[in-house]
Amino acid sequence: MTHTQWKESDIKRMIYKGDKRSLNGRSKRLSFLLSLEHQESFPAPALAYEYYEEARLCWVVGAFVATIVMTQLSFEELFRSHYRAAKGVGGKLNCGKKVDDARCYELIEEAKNDEWISRKESELLNNIRKNIRNPYVHVKDIKVNKDGKQNVKEPNFFNQILKIQAPELIGSDIEEEAKETIYLLINLFPEISRRVGGI
Repeated sequence: MTHTQWKESDIKRMIYKGDKRSLNGRSKRLSFLLSLEHQESFPAPALAYEYYEEARLCWVVGAFVATIVMTQLSFEELFRSHYRAAKGVGGKLNCGKKVDDARCYELIEEAKNDEWISRKESELLNNIRKNIRNPYVHVKDIKVNKDGKQNVKEPNFFNQILKIQAPELIGSDIEEEAKETIYLLINLFPEISRRVGGI
């Protein structure tokens, strides 16, 4: 296998061309992000806040799958951190699962049952988890119905790649999914953090 040796000037030229090509999209996404953000600070566990920041960065640079995954991780770690503090090391949730072993769904349900989040908020978070994030993280094959026909409406690897590379073919776009998740992150994450922080 031959390795190409790149000159520093070639690398800078590639970066410049890539930046120029993607500038309008980044500018539009940053404007959208800034239009949502409030200037008020909020308390948040360190790791959850790092995920929050990375989700925002992924959105701006156009890493849409990463935006979706990091958004879900931000909320999951926010809940997990709260329950680590509330239940102690090795503590268990009311559902009987150890805090560290709980899945995102169980953490959302615990937060809803503890009235830390509303029923509507839990529905929004579960929608991200189940309908937006899971199809990328748990990619499935195309299912075949009993009649032998392919069920292309169920999430599968082919639909997921079309959302990324040819959204016009299926009327579903990864950028729109990422936009939905980042909208929820910017609006809900600080609010939940303030609630648990007693602010």
